[in-house]
Amino acid sequence: MNLTHELKWYLGSTAFYLVPGGIQAVLFPWLIAVYLQESPIKVGIAQMAGPLPMLFLVLFGGWLGDRVDQRRLSVLLASLLAVPPLIVAVFFYVDVVTYELLLCWVVLVGSFGAFAQPARDAMLNRVAGENVQGVVTLVIGVQFGVQIVGFAIGSSADVVGPIGVLCFMSFFMMCCAVTTHRLPAMPVEPSDTQDESPLENIKAGLLVAWQSEKIRPAIILIFGIGLFFASSYMVILPLMVRDIFDGGASGIAMAYAANMLGTCTIIFFVMRRGGVARPGRALILGGVFSSLVVSCLYFELSELMFYGVIYVWGMCGGISMTLSRAIVQEASPPTHRARILSVFMLGMMGGMPIGSAIIGVLVEYMGVRNAVLVPGLGMLLIIAYLYLATSLYEVKRQPMTVKVDS
Repeated sequence: MNLTHELKWYLGSTAFYLVPGGIQAVLFPWLIAVYLQESPIKVGIAQMAGPLPMLFLVLFGGWLGDRVDQRRLSVLLASLLAVPPLIVAVFFYVDVVTYELLLCWVVLVGSFGAFAQPARDAMLNRVAGENVQGVVTLVIGVQFGVQIVGFAIGSSADVVGPIGVLCFMSFFMMCCAVTTHRLPAMPVEPSDTQDESPLENIKAGLLVAWQSEKIRPAIILIFGIGLFFASSYMVILPLMVRDIFDGGASGIAMAYAANMLGTCTIIFFVMRRGGVARPGRALILGGVFSSLVVSCLYFELSELMFYGVIYVWGMCGGISMTLSRAIVQEASPPTHRARILSVFMLGMMGGMPIGSAIIGVLVEYMGVRNAVLVPGLGMLLIIAYLYLATSLYEVKRQPMTVKVDS
């Protein structure tokens, strides 16, 4: 794949944007489950708090992304996202860290992210050219690959403590702001809805997404992934590491890294073969296999087998995340793209808080092994609905031509 100048800067800014996310993915559950030794219910509530702002704000983030220069908005929000880790580091320095403070931290970061992510996703089409599925695959490969770097940095909290790790988060986010600034201007796409109110604009995006025979099933699928799989990833894996293998930050990082390596493996395979001609079919089959794989965590596994199952689960997740997003990117009209991508994000983030709270309660009363059977069964029901009641299985790849603004 030939990388244009603009695409290189976009990939660089994406990498810097996502490393702090990888750090936080390890550091935050470690702080809650290991550093503060909170109960499974509190772990579930904490993991619910991070994506919760997305549920209420991401549609407004999509509206804003369609109304202003997406590059300028992304630079501003990346700069703002560099501040909260430094504030939390100060609280650690004076040794007054509490459960409530950590909840405020992830809620604030999630609120900024609700406005940052739709604009960043919408910029992708403007630097991708005609091979949108290929670029989406590459971007998600970068996303999961660099998060492994974040996991490695986050895992050092056991040794170096959280203050230095939090400072790294802030540094990488400032690097994101600098590299994003090197992108060309991303002016607003002409639209006949410019004079509508924010709620009318959001409603228009929702209608376009829901009326599309390609976008609607992809959003339902991503909601199921957030409800059943992402919540299990965020709640069950840290608790399994803690309760079954007596692990800490490094063990949590290993579990997350194994999942990401699996995702990177399948993305490398997809890129080598030039994409997937029938992404809908791959999503249905991948969803079935993923449900079976995650259910294997019910059994008493050695630590090596535990990480092996998570690796294979990550391969399945790579198919779902890449191809569902590619379908939405390809099918979205330019005038509504940020709003539709915000709906796609809402699908994922809307499921995660609900699933995290439910999974936390299930682990508390059923035990961590029994609770893992619920998401596998739930996802199978979602896949069955999509196969029987929608046209997702028949969706084919859709090449498109996109102009790069300069």
